[in-house]
Amino acid sequence: FTNDVTFTKGVKEAVQTLSGTSVALDPSTGTIKIHTLTGNTTYTETLSDGEYVNIMINDGTAYTVTWPTTTWVNNGGIAPTLATTGYTVVSLWKVGTTLYGALVGDGT
Repeated sequence: FTNDVTFTKGVKEAVQTLSGTSVALDPSTGTIKIHTLTGNTTYTETLSDGEYVNIMINDGTAYTVTWPTTTWVNNGGIAPTLATTGYTVVSLWKVGTTLYGALVGDGT
């Protein structure tokens, strides 16, 4: 779109359930992701300028996550430590070639 777009009803976003320990974060399959970790996990990303994903991570066993190169804008500028009960929610977005991330809630 190059002009304003008006929707008269809500927009429903796809929610993708992720699995595995080597996971590509691809916004074309939905920008809302849910992932219950089953082991130490490495995320990779395929975001382009202006794209984003939100990830709800359930880590009940204290696994580790390796993130792609990310500029963390809150949480003291470091990657979040995942909560071991409930979900940790993380938002990632790209501006130019820089991937930014923010802890949204329930991690440290």
